[in-house]
Amino acid sequence: MPQQHMPRLTPAPLRTSAKAAFLVALTGLAYLPALRNGFIWDDDAWLMHNRTLDGVTGLYRLWFDLLALQQYYPLTGTAFWIQYQLWGFHPFGYHAVNVALHALNVVLFWFVLRKLGLRGAWFAAAVFAVHPVLVESVAWITEIKNLLSTAFFLGSVLTYLNFENLETRDLPRRDGWFVLSLLLFICALLSKSVTCSLPVVLAILIWWKRERIRPADFRPLLPFFLVGLPMGLLTAWLEVHHVGATGASFNQEFYQRCIVAGRAIVFYLFKLIWPNDLTFIYPRWQVTSLWLLLVPAFVALCLLTLWFLRKRIGKGPLAAAAFFIVTLGPILGFFNGYAFQFSFVADHWQYLSSLGVITLASAFPNVLSGVSRHVRSAVLGFVLVALALLTTRQSFIYNDQDTLWGDTLVKNPKCWMAHNNLGVDLTERGVLRGAEEHFRAAVRFNTRYYEAENNLGEILLARNQVEEAARHIDRSIQINPTFAASHWNKALVLARQAKSDEAYEIVDQGLQQRPIYLAGVNAFAWLLATSPDERVRKPSGAEELARRCCEATGYANPRFLDTLAAAYASQNQFDRAAETASQAIDHAGRLGQATLAREITSRLELYKAGRGYFSFRR
Repeated sequence: MPQQHMPRLTPAPLRTSAKAAFLVALTGLAYLPALRNGFIWDDDAWLMHNRTLDGVTGLYRLWFDLLALQQYYPLTGTAFWIQYQLWGFHPFGYHAVNVALHALNVVLFWFVLRKLGLRGAWFAAAVFAVHPVLVESVAWITEIKNLLSTAFFLGSVLTYLNFENLETRDLPRRDGWFVLSLLLFICALLSKSVTCSLPVVLAILIWWKRERIRPADFRPLLPFFLVGLPMGLLTAWLEVHHVGATGASFNQEFYQRCIVAGRAIVFYLFKLIWPNDLTFIYPRWQVTSLWLLLVPAFVALCLLTLWFLRKRIGKGPLAAAAFFIVTLGPILGFFNGYAFQFSFVADHWQYLSSLGVITLASAFPNVLSGVSRHVRSAVLGFVLVALALLTTRQSFIYNDQDTLWGDTLVKNPKCWMAHNNLGVDLTERGVLRGAEEHFRAAVRFNTRYYEAENNLGEILLARNQVEEAARHIDRSIQINPTFAASHWNKALVLARQAKSDEAYEIVDQGLQQRPIYLAGVNAFAWLLATSPDERVRKPSGAEELARRCCEATGYANPRFLDTLAAAYASQNQFDRAAETASQAIDHAGRLGQATLAREITSRLELYKAGRGYFSFRR
C-alpha cells in the first residue's frame, strides 16, 4: 500500500507568531516614507526647546514639576528624554520609535480582540495597522503620547481580561493580573490622560460579554475610577490655566458644545469609513444655529436604535459605538482644549477611539463566508492594500513644515494658523516677502490674531517699514496686552525711531518679568549690536543682554550665541566673536537648523577677517 501522508498542523504558538510578524511587517511597509520625515509643528516645543531633556535634573522636573511640559505627561517626557540621550535631534530615531509603537498597538489590539472571542480579529487589527486616519499620530513625532498611552491602555485591558474571564463567573479571579492592569492604566494616564476613559470601557466590555449583570461585576473598577478621574480633571485644569485654552474663542453655551460634540462624532465616523481629504487642520465650524442640534439628536437616536435592536443583532454594535463615543469624550468640546480655537476636530484625536469602529471590521470576513476562500482572500487583500497605499501617500505630507502647511492651505485655504506658521517658517529661512504675504493672510482671516499681527510687524521692521510695523505691533498689544513679544518689538520700534528713553523703559519692565521673554531680549540685543545708526548701537549693552540670554539657556541656544558674537565683533573683539560664532554653528547643526548655521558661518568669515557685521536685517 502506498504510504499516506498526514497533513502537518502548524502549532498554535507558531501560527500566532507568524500572524503577529505579518502585522508588524505590514505596518512597517505602509509607514516606510515616515521614517525619512523630519520635524514639524510642535516638535520643537517637545524637543529642541525642551530644557527637561538635559541631564538628570531635567528628568527630575518631568516627574515633580506639573508645569515642566505643556501637560503633565511625565512618561511621554521620559520617552523623549531617553531618545534624546540615544540619538540627539536626529529625526529618524524618533520616527522609528513611533512606527514601532504603532506596530505594538496593532498586535495588542489583535490580542484583545482574540481574548474577546471575535473571529475576524486579525483582519480588524490589520485595518488598524494601515488606516490612513491614523497617520497623523504615527508620522508626527509629538504624537508619541498617543501611541504610548494607547499601548498601556490596551495592555491594561488585556491584563484585566486575564484577571477576570468575562464569559463566565466560574473561574476564580487572579489578583496579580488586576494589580498589573491598574499599574498599566496609571502608565497610560501619565502618557496622555485622555485614557482616563478606560474604566468606562471595561464596564462596557463587561456589559457586552455577560448575559446577566450584577453590581459585584463592576466593583473592581472602583480603583480605576479613583485614579482616572483626578488625572482627567488635572489635564482639563492645566489646559485652561497653563496651556491657555481661555478667551473669546472658548466662550460657548452648553447647546453649542452639544452641537460640537454631535458633529465631531459624525465627522470622525465618516473619516473612518471614507478617509478622503484628510487635513492637518480642518476648518472650524460655526455652531450658532439651533437647528444644528439635530446632529446630536441624530447621534442619540442611532444609539437608541442600537439599544432596541440589541436582542436581534447582538450587543456588539452598541458596545463598539459606546466605546467610540466614550473614548472621544474628553475631546468632544465639553472641556476647553487649546486647539479648539482653530478647529474642533483633528485626526490624531481619534487614534484611540477609532478602535471601537475598526472592531466592527472583524465582522467583514464573516460577511464573505459564503464565497470561495480565494475570492474572500482577494477582497480582504484588496481592502488592506488600498488602505496601505493611502497611508503611504498620507505619510509624505508630514515630511517637513513647508509640505505640511502647504497641504493644509490647499485643503483649508482660510486656515489662519497655517498661514502664520508657514510665515514663521519662511522667516526662519529668510524669505521675508513670502512670510509677509502669509502673515497678512493670517490677520485677514482672523482679525483678533495678535501673534500674526506681531509677526507681521517684525517682518515689516526687518524690511525697514518702521511706521507700518508700529501699527501692527500696537494692534497686537491692543488685542492682548499681556503678550510679551509685542512689547519687546515695540521697544525695537521705539529704538529705531531714536526714542531711546521710551524703548529702555519697556526693556526694564521686560527684564523684571518672570519668566523673562528671552527671544525679545535677544532681538533687542541684536539691534544694539548691529544697527548702522550710531544713536542706536550700544555694543556693551548688547553684550550684557546677549550674555544674559546665553546664561539662561546654558550657552546652548545658537541664536543667542550668534548675538553675543555680534556684540563682541561690534567692540572689535574678533577672536572672541569667532570662537562664540563657532559654538553657535555647532549647536545649530546639532539642532538641525541648517539655514541658521549657514548664516552664522557667513558672519564667522567676517569675524576671522577682522570685520564687524552692522546691518539691522538678520
